[in-house]
Amino acid sequence: KKLPSPLFKLAAQTWIDYSFPRHLFIETTATCNLACSYCPREKVKGDMDFKLFTKIIAEASQYGARSFSLHLFGEPMLYKYWVQAIHYIKMMNKNHTILLTTNGTKINEYIDTLVKLPIDKCLWSWRTEAKFTPTTISKLKKWKPFTVRYIEGTYPKEALEEKWPRVERRRIHNYGGNIQVGKFSVTNIKSITRYPCYHLFLAPAVSWNGKFLMCCADPHQKEVFGNINQETIA
Repeated sequence: KKLPSPLFKLAAQTWIDYSFPRHLFIETTATCNLACSYCPREKVKGDMDFKLFTKIIAEASQYGARSFSLHLFGEPMLYKYWVQAIHYIKMMNKNHTILLTTNGTKINEYIDTLVKLPIDKCLWSWRTEAKFTPTTISKLKKWKPFTVRYIEGTYPKEALEEKWPRVERRRIHNYGGNIQVGKFSVTNIKSITRYPCYHLFLAPAVSWNGKFLMCCADPHQKEVFGNINQETIA
């Protein structure tokens, strides 16, 4: 059962470690092979330098176990070093937590590699472009880290016919007003109570080019604090 929003926000904020973020969004690649109508970013191609990636993980590891999301607006499985990146995180600290969010289009190709990786949670945001073979579906259903995410207003009813063991549903994000969610969402957005965001302290983001972003939902890099190519996160 979910905590009421005010209690959840309070609990999350007491979890903040002001010496270093407990979670980092790392945009290993800005490249994506889809053009979703609810994505706020124009087509961008660019990969994070692997030395920059290891610098980020090495610094974070000095503060104990942390968690990492290997995405912002790109498809992480298009990153040339995505497998090495996952292994490097666990090598630096076996208690680090890894979240991989994917559009699923590369899963068939990499299924045997994927299910052997030390990923703590793999989220597939349901997309019709992701075509899974029966063998792939069988392996994904048995793989405990795998969860299917249905984003409100972006999938047909038929998508629910495939019974996945682990499912979550999310409202669509407006990305700071960049997306008109009324085109997709059936939820009355005006009825939702909003609270100040704590992500800057708990879970900030590093973009593919090293820019340290105030917000993980900043597709056009408008609020930049610094550049991790020249500075530390701390």
